[in-house]
Amino acid sequence: MTALRRSSTSTGGPVLRAEDLHRMAWHMHHDEHMSWEQIATELEEPLAAVERMAAAYEQVTDVAAAHAQHTLF
Repeated sequence: MTALRRSSTSTGGPVLRAEDLHRMAWHMHHDEHMSWEQIATELEEPLAAVERMAAAYEQVTDVAAAHAQHTLF
């Protein structure tokens, strides 16, 4: 899995950014073949939330890819 960007809270613990959680949820499902239920348990998030996280990551990457593509004609 790719490295995650973390920041520290005032208590010193690492905090994942929303984008990192979205990417994690997507990769856990598509690359590691984990079920949404397993991902929800692993991330300690509700099932619907991890599904939305992955969908948000997919949408962001699709938009970025569309902007990066050149027109063929």
